[in-house]
Amino acid sequence: MSGGRDSAGYRPAWDAVAETREEAVMTTMSVMKHKCVDDHEGPWTVEEVLALPEHPARARYELVDGVLMMSPAPSFAHQIASSALNRQIRGAIAAAGAPFLVVEASNVIGESRLFIPDIMVVDRSAVLRDTVAVPLEAVLLLAEIVSPHNRAADRILKPALYAQAKVPAYWRIELEPEPAVLVHELSGDAYREVQRVTGKQSVEVGGAFPVDLDVAALLDDLED
Repeated sequence: MSGGRDSAGYRPAWDAVAETREEAVMTTMSVMKHKCVDDHEGPWTVEEVLALPEHPARARYELVDGVLMMSPAPSFAHQIASSALNRQIRGAIAAAGAPFLVVEASNVIGESRLFIPDIMVVDRSAVLRDTVAVPLEAVLLLAEIVSPHNRAADRILKPALYAQAKVPAYWRIELEPEPAVLVHELSGDAYREVQRVTGKQSVEVGGAFPVDLDVAALLDDLED
């Protein structure tokens, strides 16, 4: 594989994580197998992916350098944790009067790439009433919740791609064996873990505002 960069300044995604690309892709994402996809020829574009119909099993369509991928629909535990984290971040934004929005499972786009992160904190000015996707440059934080079907992508592939796009902060949320939030900040061309939160702790979100995390409460809505 070449180590060069494309016209957007990215290294090809597979070069970025060459040692683990097969595990990261094959164990967590697969090429779509539906008629509207099978009939497609050549690399996909962001516009084509945005125009695809909703997946019947609620899987997420994503795009990496022209290759269409899918992530399985999230579990109930995954969704409950995402909603709880959303509420905590939303409260922190309101308390700080920060000019950001927090959204779940929404489109974020770059040149030849489209992601649907579990949680995104984005500049409020980038979101209008009819917005269907926001640019990576407007994003302060991307967060992914690890589940059995996406471990390698969330631990290896996506952080590498988000770092290439210079997103200031990346959080990885592990639900097993107990909930933990691994806080990463951009350092050069890669993320550096700066905090691991398992209880109650204050965390800076990309240096823009603090949030008082209560990680143990992320799954409180689930029955024991």
